[in-house]
Amino acid sequence: MTLVEKFKIVRSIGEECIHEDELMNLLAKKPYPVCYDGFEPSGRMHITQGVLKALNVNKLTSAGCKVKIWIADWFAQLNNKMRGDLKKIEVVGHYLIEIWKAVGMNLEGDQVDFLSRAHEYWPLVMDIARRNKLPRILRCCQIMGRSEQDELTAAQIFYPCMQCADTFFAKADICQLGMDQRKVNVLAREYCDDIKRKKQAYHIVPSYNDLFFILEFKLSVYLTNSSV
Repeated sequence: MTLVEKFKIVRSIGEECIHEDELMNLLAKKPYPVCYDGFEPSGRMHITQGVLKALNVNKLTSAGCKVKIWIADWFAQLNNKMRGDLKKIEVVGHYLIEIWKAVGMNLEGDQVDFLSRAHEYWPLVMDIARRNKLPRILRCCQIMGRSEQDELTAAQIFYPCMQCADTFFAKADICQLGMDQRKVNVLAREYCDDIKRKKQAYHIVPSYNDLFFILEFKLSVYLTNSSV
């Protein structure tokens, strides 16, 4: 597969890519880049989370990417999913993995890892928190499905810092996240500037096109208790 073909495949999953020249440069220098995605185990899976994620992962692995999918259990607890019960959150996480297998996510050849939350990254989380003012972190609340005007718990303030840290901790080359996650990816780029760290490929951000999400949201308004 040529470099241009790889670029077209990887770029095709995204509505936006922050600096496409970085993506092209990454693919030219690293034949098996690491792609990071994460999900918050929060209940029944909807169409975008299930089918679209499987399609995008398969595209990335076909282009030689190694995909790391984080089971964001602590994130779900902070966001009070499953009433903050980590055991229930873990069960939901395994349920979602089985659905991805069922819809055809390519798991052959050790190209996809499902990783639960690791503990060693807390110093990085704290450093990100220390280097940012509260208003800057609050602007990232959209990634939780919240707004700056919502009444947040103290724990939820850590959520953007944790997700920002994930990118570095996973040693990710590509962040495969939705457009609603864009602000935290920009936060990661700003963090690189702050610590004088070279912006390698860690912050190339192909993002899901939210058309499917919009359609399913409108349908779910009418189809209650559905996973449309």
